[in-house]
Amino acid sequence: MPEQIKMDKRIIRLIVLSCGAWSVLQAGHEIIGHGATVLLVGGKPISVNAMYFYYDLSSVTEAEDRWIRAGGSLFNILWAFTCLIFLMKRWTKNFEVSYFLWVSCILNFLQSGAYIAFGRFIDEGMDWAMVIDTLEYRTYWGYLTFIAGLLLISLSTFIAIKFAPWFLGTLKTRKKLYWIPLFSSTTLSVISSCIVPADDRFFMVMGGIGNGFTFLLPLFILGFVKIKYKAGDVYFTRNRSQIAVGIAFVISIFYLFFMSPGISFN
Repeated sequence: MPEQIKMDKRIIRLIVLSCGAWSVLQAGHEIIGHGATVLLVGGKPISVNAMYFYYDLSSVTEAEDRWIRAGGSLFNILWAFTCLIFLMKRWTKNFEVSYFLWVSCILNFLQSGAYIAFGRFIDEGMDWAMVIDTLEYRTYWGYLTFIAGLLLISLSTFIAIKFAPWFLGTLKTRKKLYWIPLFSSTTLSVISSCIVPADDRFFMVMGGIGNGFTFLLPLFILGFVKIKYKAGDVYFTRNRSQIAVGIAFVISIFYLFFMSPGISFN
């Protein structure tokens, strides 16, 4: 029984870390990715919520608007590579910090890859549909973004499998390993979609499900894929990080209850 309680507490902490990783992905996509690009091209930020960043287009050229729309995914890709570098260098032997970095890599590469590859097929108002909409040789740009998105999804899947032995020794099952971040992210995405201001709530909730579970579907499949590992593949000197879990919790609260309803810059 004590061992079961200990594992239950570990699962809760990993859920919080996964929620934090998803919250950084979403908040960073909108606030840093789109928001910083708006400022860089001289645009005027108006407001932001968990789904959209609104800005004044009057002083923004068509080319600059493309950069703004691409900025969200570019942030996710850069953040994923940053986490991957720390992970590969074995920057820390702390289990929970390493787990956060690993999950951040997977989620950011996977979500941005799916967004870039498939977003334009879902709705013509999606960022990458509008990035290539008026470009010359639009068809070829469409092929290029589709391939780029698939490469990011493949990279995410590779990272998910490559570093799995680091964490399977503790979590024991593949389903826990991959489904904790999958369902934590999806739950957070759907709750957020219920809070975001919207005229069509059904459309917004479907977007929350798509942005979460659908874009992260490879994680569900990986739960059934057999992976060879040895429990001693990586030795973590400290299993817990109160700071990492605390920061993840605070960022998740910010994402759900402050960013989701909308923040005005006026």
